[in-house]
Amino acid sequence: MNVLPCRPPSLACFLALGTLALAPMLPGRAVTVASVAPDGLDSNPGTEAKPFLSLERARNEVRSLRARGALPVGAGTIEVAVKAGEYRVSQSFRLTAEDSGTAEAPVVYQAHGPGTPRFSGAARLTGFRRVTDPALLARLPEASREQVREVDLTAAGVTHLIPLELGGFSSGRGFRTHPAMELYVDSEPMTLARWPNEGFVMTGDVPGPLTLPAWDRKPGSPEGRFRYEGDRPARWVGEPDAWLYGYWFWSWADSYEKIARIDTAAREIHLEKPWHTYGYRKDQRYFALNLLSELDRPGEWYLDRASRRLLLYPDRDLTSALVELSGVASPLLDVEGASHLRLRGLLWEGGAGDGVLIRGGTDIQIEGCTIRKMSGTGIEIQGGHRHGVNSCDLHTLGRGGIALGGGDRRTLEPSGHRVENCHIHHLSRIDHTYTPGLWLDGVGHQVRNCLIHDVASSALRVEGNDHLIELNEAHRVVLESDDQGAVDMFGNPTYRGNVYRHNYWHHLGNWRSEGDASHTQRAGIRLDDAICGTLVQGNIFQRCTTGKTHFGGVQIHGGKENLVEGNLFLDCGAAVSFTPWGDKRWREFVAPALDAPAVDRRLYLDRYPALRRLAEDHDTNQVRNNLTVRCGALALRAPGSVRSEANRELPESTAFREGPDGRLVWSAAEAREHGVEAIPFARIGVLENAWRSRDGTNWVLRTSARERWSEK
Repeated sequence: MNVLPCRPPSLACFLALGTLALAPMLPGRAVTVASVAPDGLDSNPGTEAKPFLSLERARNEVRSLRARGALPVGAGTIEVAVKAGEYRVSQSFRLTAEDSGTAEAPVVYQAHGPGTPRFSGAARLTGFRRVTDPALLARLPEASREQVREVDLTAAGVTHLIPLELGGFSSGRGFRTHPAMELYVDSEPMTLARWPNEGFVMTGDVPGPLTLPAWDRKPGSPEGRFRYEGDRPARWVGEPDAWLYGYWFWSWADSYEKIARIDTAAREIHLEKPWHTYGYRKDQRYFALNLLSELDRPGEWYLDRASRRLLLYPDRDLTSALVELSGVASPLLDVEGASHLRLRGLLWEGGAGDGVLIRGGTDIQIEGCTIRKMSGTGIEIQGGHRHGVNSCDLHTLGRGGIALGGGDRRTLEPSGHRVENCHIHHLSRIDHTYTPGLWLDGVGHQVRNCLIHDVASSALRVEGNDHLIELNEAHRVVLESDDQGAVDMFGNPTYRGNVYRHNYWHHLGNWRSEGDASHTQRAGIRLDDAICGTLVQGNIFQRCTTGKTHFGGVQIHGGKENLVEGNLFLDCGAAVSFTPWGDKRWREFVAPALDAPAVDRRLYLDRYPALRRLAEDHDTNQVRNNLTVRCGALALRAPGSVRSEANRELPESTAFREGPDGRLVWSAAEAREHGVEAIPFARIGVLENAWRSRDGTNWVLRTSARERWSEK
C-alpha cells in the first residue's frame, strides 16, 4: 500500500498529492457547547465535567441554545465533544434542518480525547449453556448436540426479534435492505446454519412451463419450483422458516427464496411467492440456510424465534469472547434536510439495517469515521449538494459500502459529492450482487484515493454523467457473481463524460483460473450494453481476467466512442474485449435515448456534441498508446471499426514483477523505459492523513483535528 513517508501528517504532505483534496477545514475557533460521555447523564448540564449521556440530548441542547440566541455569532465551529467508549443505541440518531450549521459556523459532532466513541445497536450475549430442550435437541443433527450452546434472549434483554425476510438483486421482495439480525463473535460474523457448508449445489429439472427464452438456449420457467438430487432436503421438511439463496436463471442475478413446501415423493421444492423476477431453470447454483437441522459446523448459528433462543456451534471459547446480536432496523444515523454538519472520528456498528442515511441538504462531511458490522449498506447519500466522505473505514457489511446519489441528469447540474481516502472492504455478505464498494448515480461525483477489496460484487457500480474516478485501488472483487466488472456500467448511451484515470485494478474475480470455465466473464472496467463516451486513461490492470477469458481488462459491450488510452495491462488473458452489436441492433436500441424523461435533448446535444451522430458509427472505439505485458492478446473480438494505434505488446517480458503479496513492484526507471511513466503509481490508493495510518486503517490522535491543523 502506497502512503506518504510522514507521520503525523503535515500540510506539505497533502499538497504533494496534487489531486487529493483535504477534508474541509473548520472555520475560526471552536466553541464546545456540549460534551457527551458513556458515563454521563442526560440530566447533567452537558459540561466536560458533567457530560450528557446521549447524542440526542446534546442535539437538543444545540437546538435550545439556537432558539435562545446563545450560539456563537460569526465564524467559528459549534462543537459537540464526544468522549470515547461504548454507547448503546436502540433507535436512529436523527438530525434535520433545524440542526444545521452555517458555512461560517458548522455544527461538529467530534471525538474528543483518546480512543473512539462507538455507537452500537447490538446486544451483548452471555451465559451460553448446553441445549436441554428436547424439542430443540431433536431438531439438531445428532453429531452437534453436545457442541451446540444456547442463550435465552428474553433473559439477555433482547425484547424485539426482527422477522427474517431476505431479498437480493432479482428478488420479488425488492432489491433493498431487508433488515436482518446477525450474530458476531469477537466482531466476526457467524454463518446462519446452511447446507452445503461451502459453495453451492445445482437445481435439477424445472417442471413448470419452459416459456422463458435465453440467449444461451437454456429456457426456464416463471414458476418457483424445481427438482433436487439426493435426499438431503427431506431433513428440512419440519423447518419453520427455511430459505434458499441462489442464482436461479443468470449468474449475476441472485435472490433469496423462501421454501413453501417440500414434496419428498416427487423430490420437488416449491417456493413461496413472490418469485424470482427472472424465473428458474436447471443447473443453477443455490444453497439452503436458516436450518436448525443443518447446524453442524463451528461458526454456525440459528435463531429459534418461537422459543426466543439463540443456538450457536462455537468456534472458540465463549467464556472470554464478545458475543453480540445486532438490532435496530433503521439507520443508526439518519440525516434529512440538514446542512453544514461535520461528523468526525465516530464509529457506528451492530445495526440490523443500514449504517448512515443522508437525504438532501448541503455540505455534510463524514470524516475519519468507521461504519462496520451492519446488515445493510454502510452510507447512503440521497441527493443534496457537496456532501463528502473522507478517510472513513467501511467494512463487514451485508450489502454495499457507499451509495452515492445526487445531481440532476436532466439539467446536468453536478452534485459536488466526494468520496476520498476511504478503505472499503468485506462487503456483500447478505446480498451478493450489485452491492458494490461504491454505487454512483446522478451527475458529478468524485471518487479518489480509495482502497476497495474483498467484495462478492463490484468495486464500483456507476450510472449517470460526468463522474471522476481516479487514484483508487481495488482487488479481490467480483469474487462470486459473473458477467461483471470491478467497475460496472450498464445500458444507457447518454451516460457521458465519465473518466477512469490512474486507478489500479488487480487480482479480480477468478484470476487463478480455478473451477468451471463459465466464471470467466469478469473485467476490470466493464462498459455494458451501449455505454459510450467513456475515458479509460492511465490505469493499471493486473490479473484482471483468466487465461480462458471471455472478457479483457476492459470489456466493451456494444458501446462506441470510448477511449482506452495509456493503460498498462499485466498478466491478463486479454487487454480489451469487445462484443459488437452491429448496425441494426444499435439503431433500434438507441432510437429512444434522447427522448427519455431524464434527458434534455438540447442541453445534451450542446454538452456532448457526439450525440448528434448517436445512431451512426456503431461499435467505433479507440484503443491507443497502451502497453500489454504477458497478456494473451491485446484485443478480443475487435470489429473493424475499432481504431487501434501505437499499442505495444510484450508477451514474454519479465518487466513489472509482482512482490511476495502479488502486488506490483513499481520502478520509476522501468516505467520510463516502457513509456508508462505518466502513471502516478505512488499516489494510488489510500494515503496517510490526519485520520489514517500507514497501513490504511483508521486512527485518531490524542489532539483534535483542529489543534493539528492550527499547529502547522
